[in-house]
Amino acid sequence: MRMMRFAAFSAVLLCAGSAMADIVLKDASLNRPVVLDTDTNYLLRNVNITNLTDAAALTLAGRVNSVTLENCNLGRIVAGPEGKAAAMECSGAVVGRFKATNTSFFDAENQLASLREGTFGTVTFDRCHFSTSDRCLKEVQQKYPWRNWAPVTEFYNIERLELLDNDFTNTVIIIHPSVKKVVVRGQIPGLIIQNPHATKVIQVARDGEDA
Repeated sequence: MRMMRFAAFSAVLLCAGSAMADIVLKDASLNRPVVLDTDTNYLLRNVNITNLTDAAALTLAGRVNSVTLENCNLGRIVAGPEGKAAAMECSGAVVGRFKATNTSFFDAENQLASLREGTFGTVTFDRCHFSTSDRCLKEVQQKYPWRNWAPVTEFYNIERLELLDNDFTNTVIIIHPSVKKVVVRGQIPGLIIQNPHATKVIQVARDGEDA
């Protein structure tokens, strides 16, 4: 499957007036994987990447200064012969800052968001949706009758992780001990903190005060 690498399209995607972003993609619907792998500042706004097989909708790779997602939809990913199916994943990424706002990661057979193969400074998910529909979950169970877990949302190697007012449905959320600090606002059903002694968790109320 052909991938879209932003470095190759930078002349098209550069948008004047975006003070914090060097490469901008907005108001686009794609049915091929997108890879962000340049040391720059990316902004994706109103971008849909859906209906893929044996792929990740969005991959972060190499050294990247920052990534911002606003009102995006990444999902409907099924596994093929390679067994890959993720809404978002990393491949040796070194990312200074990542922020997703009002963005949906949904109906990917294996991982909704997998920040595993990389390292991060600050990662923020604000009012995002991580969901596996009942229909997708049933299809996964029929396809893999031996499998007894829902698609995973997993976080590794992060200095500061902020999970703010997000929705989680039919997904297992894993926070690895390599995540140093987690700031949580709102409820997170199914949260697994693998080592509470290694990861500092701060619960913040909606008024901004520590809960």
